[in-house]
Amino acid sequence: VYNIIDSIFIGHGVGPLAISGLALTFPLMNLIIAFCTLIGVGGAAISSIYLGRKEDRKATEVLHNVFILCIIAGFCFGGITWYFLEEILMFFGASADTLPYARDFMQVILMGNPVSFLFIGLNNVMRATGYPRKAMFSSLLTVGVNIILAPVFIFHLGWGIRGAATATILAQVCGLVWVLNHFARSSSDIHFTRGFYKLSKHIIVSIFSIGMAPFLLNVC
Repeated sequence: VYNIIDSIFIGHGVGPLAISGLALTFPLMNLIIAFCTLIGVGGAAISSIYLGRKEDRKATEVLHNVFILCIIAGFCFGGITWYFLEEILMFFGASADTLPYARDFMQVILMGNPVSFLFIGLNNVMRATGYPRKAMFSSLLTVGVNIILAPVFIFHLGWGIRGAATATILAQVCGLVWVLNHFARSSSDIHFTRGFYKLSKHIIVSIFSIGMAPFLLNVC
């Protein structure tokens, strides 16, 4: 739905070259989703297993490991991709005409990369720990906010393709606030707790071993 929204508004508000530029970013967007899936799906599965065993403390530890991994991966992936962005886009087939559009879009997306990682990763954990309706609402919330903000930024403020990317990131910020608010509440089955903000080798290996299959599927 994100891609459909961006394509429609960019096509009408920016032009056909911008649509070509947007298409060049899809492989990179898929890579972002792949890394988010690696952490999010793996963390969701492990936390669900621990909750099934009534090991709430271990499930809480998984939550914090997912949180930390998403931040690290978000900054690392965003920073490396930003540095080699033009070379990557040229590899995907960008021309002198389409490169500026693709670059402008991805620069905004990469600046908000940690937000994307956190939202997708934690939303998976929320779904797997007994709150599928909340997880569904957070996803629908981001889509709704994007639908509202994209035309405002593109047509009324004249931000062009950067406006579409900004709307996407701000929509995910709204979703992330919703998810963080859920895990900040002590009434949630698992929630943020002091003393758990450290990585566990065992949990990281488990997360990666389970998340590797969907990760490779998205990469391919």
